[in-house]
Parts: sequence; C-alpha cells; structure tokens
Amino acid sequence: MPPSPGRGTRGHRIGPHTADCVIEAWGPDRCACLTEALRALVEIFAEAKAPAGEVPVTQVPLCAEPGPDIGILVALLEEVIYTTDVIGVPVRFQLWDADDGGVRGFMEVAAHSCVEQVGPIPKAVSYHEIEIGPRDGAWRCRAVIDV
Repeated sequence: MPPSPGRGTRGHRIGPHTADCVIEAWGPDRCACLTEALRALVEIFAEAKAPAGEVPVTQVPLCAEPGPDIGILVALLEEVIYTTDVIGVPVRFQLWDADDGGVRGFMEVAAHSCVEQVGPIPKAVSYHEIEIGPRDGAWRCRAVIDV
C-alpha cells in the first residue's frame, strides 16, 4: 500500500502470495476501503468485455452483519465469491455503513458471458495475515485469497 495516501485517496493492488494471492486496499473510510477490496478480488479473475454501463447487470444485495471489522471484510469477500459461483460476476459495488454497525449495499452482477476470465476464480478467504483498520489517516486492509 502507498506509505501515506492523501485524504480522499482510494485504491487497491493485487500481489502474489505463495500459491495464493494477496489483495491490499485503502480508502478514506471503512466502506471505501471495503469497496476497493471487493474490486481487487474481482480483478484477480475477471475483466468486463465492454465498458461500464454497456454490460447488462442485475442488482444483488450485499451486507455484513455488525461485528469485528475483520469479520465484515471476510463476509463481504465470501459473498462475492459465492455470487460468482451461483449468479454471475460482480462488476460494481455500492456500500455504506448501517446504523447497527454492519455494512449494507449492493453489487451489480454481470453474466459470466459478459466478462473475460483472466485468472482462476477464488475459492476462499484465508484468516492468515488478514487485517483491516484505520492507519495513517486512512482505512487499510489486506487479505490472502485462496485461488
């Protein structure tokens, strides 16, 4: 992750990790960081064949119940993996903090035929080396993804 992102900066990156892959994400708040983590997860294995707005999508609810931030991160990542298995590939995300401390939102999901598979579809999220929280004026997270 960048050493000191400016206020409002958000982004993500993907790197190798033994036989798996690691995603890192950052944002000015928890939901921005989580959204970037979800985008990174999808970039491991898929790329839209057409520009945003030209791919037909279905809106699917996305939520994580209140709890520790690590649990929320894992729940959202696992929901994206599950959705990819049974419905299609999430291509856009909208998240917000719920009043109860959880996270609510939705993902726009495209049919598998509307995306190009560029890598193996993830199988699971590892609790090994996972982290999330505020640091240096931004929210940051890191997760190892089993591919």
